[in-house]
Amino acid sequence: MKLASLDSVTNAHDDSIWSAAWVRSTEEYPALLLTGGLDETVRLWDPSNFTCVQTFTGHCLGVVSVATHPTRRIAASASIDSFIRVFEVDTNNTIATLEAPPSEVWQLQFSPSGSNLAAAGGGSSSVKVWDTNRWELVTTMSIPRQGAPQPSDKSTNKKFVLSVAWSPDGRLLACGSVDGTISVFDVARAKFLHFLDGHTMPVRSLVFSPSLHDSRILFSASDDGHVHMYDAEGKTLLTSLSGHASWVLSVDTSPDGAAIATGSSDKTVRLWDLKMRAATQTLTNHTDQVWAVAFGPTSRTDVRSCMLASVSDDKSLSFYQYS
Repeated sequence: MKLASLDSVTNAHDDSIWSAAWVRSTEEYPALLLTGGLDETVRLWDPSNFTCVQTFTGHCLGVVSVATHPTRRIAASASIDSFIRVFEVDTNNTIATLEAPPSEVWQLQFSPSGSNLAAAGGGSSSVKVWDTNRWELVTTMSIPRQGAPQPSDKSTNKKFVLSVAWSPDGRLLACGSVDGTISVFDVARAKFLHFLDGHTMPVRSLVFSPSLHDSRILFSASDDGHVHMYDAEGKTLLTSLSGHASWVLSVDTSPDGAAIATGSSDKTVRLWDLKMRAATQTLTNHTDQVWAVAFGPTSRTDVRSCMLASVSDDKSLSFYQYS
């Protein structure tokens, strides 16, 4: 496996770029990429020619997260202006505006079925879940104090939540906190299950293995410089990967489940072979910290091949070919 650099777009936004998410391809439409930046915009990119095809406005402060719906039709963006904007990808028409108190939305992800949207709840120490048919808040799953049997609003040990991820079967939600813990919830019962320990600093990114056979496997990226692989149901730390010289800000899994990519404040993107449990490649396209890495859908002509995108504080967007 390898990553081959395809192109880098300098000044892809007018300020730091903090998030990226792929709009899946269909028989009629090719895959596209969404990026969100501190310039208050979301931008849509055509990876076939590395050009920006649309700039979406609607936020009055920086965009910290973007997420795309499995149907391809809609997407959502979260901003430090305390709003989540849900919009049509093709027209930019606003479908819904979801309000959250300041510092209470830091990362978004649609469920695999597309029926729900989850948001990492920041200072509320919770994960919020909206129904995507009515755009109503259906549950708020709070994180308990460690050692306490149930969540408590009176907790003096609040966990600021930075990241969120759905398991591929939609049964589990995981969220990462500033204190280094990861909380796992049973979605159907809206019930806290357990903590995953091991990190010592903020967990900024989480992703489950894309394979239904490995739907319990969760990867985490932390400021402690490590990437962890857990059995999220069995509460087991399976392996710890190290190699970055600084904070690991983002992690994503390849569609074939054989590799992960990470982005770091050491300005690099790394590709990791999961069988070898080691980094096999380090790419240095960026000149500042890498906030997000995102694997695209597989190629129609080669199911083992896809694109990877990375975005950075240096305002640039890089594309790579994974094979």
